[in-house]
Amino acid sequence: MKLINKIRKEYSLKIVRIFWCHWFNPIYTLYINFVFFPIRQAIKFPVFVFGWPKLFSQYGRMECIDKCKTGMVRLNVTIPGGPQYAAGNSQLNIWGKVIFRGTCEIGSGNKINVGENGLLDLGDGTKITSFCNVTAYSKIIIGAQSRIVHRCQVFDTNFHYIADFNKNIVKKQATPIFIGEYCWICNSSTITGGAIVPDKTIVASNSLVGKDFSAIPSESIIGGIPAKLISTGYRKIESKNFQIKINNYFKENPDSIKFTLNDDISHSFCNVDD
Repeated sequence: MKLINKIRKEYSLKIVRIFWCHWFNPIYTLYINFVFFPIRQAIKFPVFVFGWPKLFSQYGRMECIDKCKTGMVRLNVTIPGGPQYAAGNSQLNIWGKVIFRGTCEIGSGNKINVGENGLLDLGDGTKITSFCNVTAYSKIIIGAQSRIVHRCQVFDTNFHYIADFNKNIVKKQATPIFIGEYCWICNSSTITGGAIVPDKTIVASNSLVGKDFSAIPSESIIGGIPAKLISTGYRKIESKNFQIKINNYFKENPDSIKFTLNDDISHSFCNVDD
């Protein structure tokens, strides 16, 4: 019986799922690299494309900064078991510039829109999972190892001019957004122009962030509509080795509801493995 269950599990994990994922697309990979990147970088094929993402503009440019390696960016990829597994193809409307500072993963069902004067700057190890809408008419900077998860919106513009008759002013449509390193923007949250999210911040689900939070401590949780500081001293664990250690503990101790962080476990244990 154990052998049968193991076969069924492996079949579900490795066989069934391949029929529903986006397969590597060599045609689009060739096209996107040579249309958007400088030729010296395009020949390295930094972007691997999966499925058939929709391209609404090829006017803009993409560039690798700091490093440029083959396949370091995975575009329109599906992750087995994730919400994006049932998503359609991502849509790209690139009129401005997109910078990749290292590895990056952009899942399926996303809308990436960069205006002609806009900049989307993606740090090393960033992930945008599924059904997200990212629009940069001014500037959006996302730090290394940050996560924008499913159904989030990151807009640096409101797309319209609004007259404020209380102050007799009309503000700019677009103002920059800065998201620090190791941030976790939880599902269905919205980040708007003027937002500054400091390093190692968790934005709770269904939150609206539209102001400068740079004064709050690192490793904080913010949330709500509008967002406010909820608590401090919390980190999302990105280390795969640390996650395995915790999983093994709960398997061996099924009645336990907590894993104790001993004095020898520092904050750096949460970082991505070297």
